[in-house]
Amino acid sequence: MKAKVDGWNNFCRVFRFPITFSSQFCFGPGIPTNFQMMDWFNPVPGIENPAVSKEEWLKEVGPFTIKEIDHEYLEKELVPWLRKKDYIKPGYTYLILCDFGLAITFSGTTDPQPAKQNKK
Repeated sequence: MKAKVDGWNNFCRVFRFPITFSSQFCFGPGIPTNFQMMDWFNPVPGIENPAVSKEEWLKEVGPFTIKEIDHEYLEKELVPWLRKKDYIKPGYTYLILCDFGLAITFSGTTDPQPAKQNKK
């Protein structure tokens, strides 16, 4: 899967899942769950980081950079890089959410594979 990334959506956040989740049924409004935001960054290099709207940019500066990014490629780049961060700990699962539609989970181990998701 590919995504178009520009200076307005080139943004990711890394969250740590709690070690355990509620075992209650989740009917109705749901069960509040706390995720810890661990990091945020611009994952795709070489893209302007504008502080104005697209319309203003086009009017004042001109065309802007759009890169088509393959999700699999970006995952292979991001997960090993993130595993080197001090905040990544064994026993936890992490979630990367990107504003351009990519979502990745991975474990805090040195296992090169993303975390497996349990299907029930």
